[in-house]
Amino acid sequence: MKLSLSDLLKKLRKYNQRNYLQFIFCMTFSVLLITSYAVMLYSTIVQQTLPVGGDSRKQVMMIFAIAIAGCLIFIMYAANLFLKYKSRETGVFLALGAKKKYLSQKLTIELLQLMIGCIAAGVILGIGLAFLIWQIFRLILVNLGEMSLGLTVEGIAIGLIFGLVSMIPVLFQLYNFVRRTDMMEILYHQHKSEPLRPATAKYGVSGIILLIAGILLGFVVPSIVSNTMGVLLPGIWSATYLLSLIGIYRIMTYTIMKSKRGRNPQKYYNDLIASNMMKFQGRQTVRNMCIIALLLSASLFACFYPPQLASSTNAIANSPADYELHYNHAEDEVDQQDLYRLAKKHDVKIKNYQEIIFSELLASGVERDWTDDGKLIEDYRKDHRLADFIDAATFNRETNNTLEIPQGHYYRVKGQEEAESFFEKDDDMDQVTNPVTKEAFPLKFKGIVRCQQLVSQGSRRYVLNDQDYQKVKTNLTQENQTKQILFNVADVEASYPFAQDVYQEFIEKASPKMAVYSTYDAYQSAKARANNQDYGYDRKIELTPSNTGLMDDWKYYPAMKVLVENTFFQSVAVFFLVFIFVAIICLAAVGVISYTRSITIGLSNQQLFEDLRRLGANNHYIRKCVVSQLNKLFILPTVLASILIYGFTLLMFSTNDGQFTSNEMNALMMDSVLLILVILYQVIIYGVSFRKIKGILKI
Repeated sequence: MKLSLSDLLKKLRKYNQRNYLQFIFCMTFSVLLITSYAVMLYSTIVQQTLPVGGDSRKQVMMIFAIAIAGCLIFIMYAANLFLKYKSRETGVFLALGAKKKYLSQKLTIELLQLMIGCIAAGVILGIGLAFLIWQIFRLILVNLGEMSLGLTVEGIAIGLIFGLVSMIPVLFQLYNFVRRTDMMEILYHQHKSEPLRPATAKYGVSGIILLIAGILLGFVVPSIVSNTMGVLLPGIWSATYLLSLIGIYRIMTYTIMKSKRGRNPQKYYNDLIASNMMKFQGRQTVRNMCIIALLLSASLFACFYPPQLASSTNAIANSPADYELHYNHAEDEVDQQDLYRLAKKHDVKIKNYQEIIFSELLASGVERDWTDDGKLIEDYRKDHRLADFIDAATFNRETNNTLEIPQGHYYRVKGQEEAESFFEKDDDMDQVTNPVTKEAFPLKFKGIVRCQQLVSQGSRRYVLNDQDYQKVKTNLTQENQTKQILFNVADVEASYPFAQDVYQEFIEKASPKMAVYSTYDAYQSAKARANNQDYGYDRKIELTPSNTGLMDDWKYYPAMKVLVENTFFQSVAVFFLVFIFVAIICLAAVGVISYTRSITIGLSNQQLFEDLRRLGANNHYIRKCVVSQLNKLFILPTVLASILIYGFTLLMFSTNDGQFTSNEMNALMMDSVLLILVILYQVIIYGVSFRKIKGILKI
């Protein structure tokens, strides 16, 4: 039977199915990951939840960029392997007299067909994966009611664009492959090594220095400059993080290329073959190790976010009061009679009931902001905002405290672990004004007093000397007062139905005046209207029990422990979804890349291991050589990523407020558990890869 070149190419394609399947899987998997990530990130529910310009959105986009870079390099790596597999048959056809132009056309058409099919399959499967994880998330983590993911064109388009753009470097690799004129170079391209130049100890040390310098310059220096010099560094300064990437590359290169006999020359000679096998494939190995380290770092960073978010409710959980409600004293809201009525209905026993009245007065302060050119503006205002004030006698009586305040001084009320922020200092206030009489009273900062139950969302609170307080509150009406209700119950966990009814009734009774965000200030709003100016915080918030954003955004949100515990995950579910999804995607990419590279080690060196057997090497020695390479591929990136992200988290906690709070310590404990789980995942991938290599090498 006469066979044409086209028939021979088809038969070879069928014979080498494994090589084709590897490239198809790698590219399809990469497009799938990016598409599913983009579909989730640009879905309606996520875009509505992640605040524009917020840290969470920036973090997700940063991880997305790392994932795109990692998957793109992975596709190029898979294409390089595929072309290596094709080199031998291409060289044979050239030796048989086939025209290079003909083979080039056939190979280009074949590769284009494969890539287009991979892109189509990856996009479709990526959309399906995003919706599958969304449905699992709805069932397992929290009941999200009628909330839907909301597929958008942007998400699908990004996955499609990524696939099309990834074709460009692959086609460029193909161009370089087919333009070779030396037939022997093509024939033996499969066995061509990619060694790196030897690296000295100074090279490795410089990598560590660059890694640390990149983090310090990119993260710590901007904070120091803004706090000490009042200057905001330009966005281009973030490019200093690239020093860390260079550092990672140098560390990986040094680990692969270091070669010294040292104090134990016998160990050096025993590992000589295994270490040189890594060196001859140095470029590919280092690239893969860097990708694994970056993706692991991104995954750990995403893993560490949910514990930090979950620990944010500890302040309410640690408050002495089980239930806290506050509102303007003039409002017809839930009162003592309503609370006892609902308690009787649900057989709840109320204990330690308190009602505290605060006076709303105008406090001076400093408005801080950045100019367009990155300079700090500090604008002192005598009528900065409304704040709540109470006298020392009432404060001591209601909180069992013994605070003493000299005349003309004040204490700032703060939570147990609340720190001073950059935009608001504890001693900013130096006078208080009666909003009715307009009489001003100078005051001096005395200190802060910790009292978690009196911390009110959206309001600053201060304690004054008794005589000063009587002077400044003259002629105030109920509209210039804030009422706060505090009480405990006999069984907190059993009071959840009671809390739901209290919350429902509190919202139903809330007037339109109460439908404001925590940043709203009634005085500033009235002042802006009087001057025919816009007030940016005049937006109304939707007051419905189903609105999960009330916990973070509503000025009068009632802090009830049992309600917060049971509804917290519902209010932050989308944040959990995004970061857990990101972690899964990055870990999946790490697993596939590590496994693929491991199998390549076995296949690429199969002939070498056979030669070692002929020279007398037993299975134990060959296993030792394989383990030596796998250890560098798995252990170093995992250790480096773990140290990097754990250290970065510690640095972030310390620079945020200059202290380690119990919330942050709890988050670190949960982070440690997650880190152990990620390490176990790597151990499993290591074991699966090693078992597969043993099957390939028959050891």
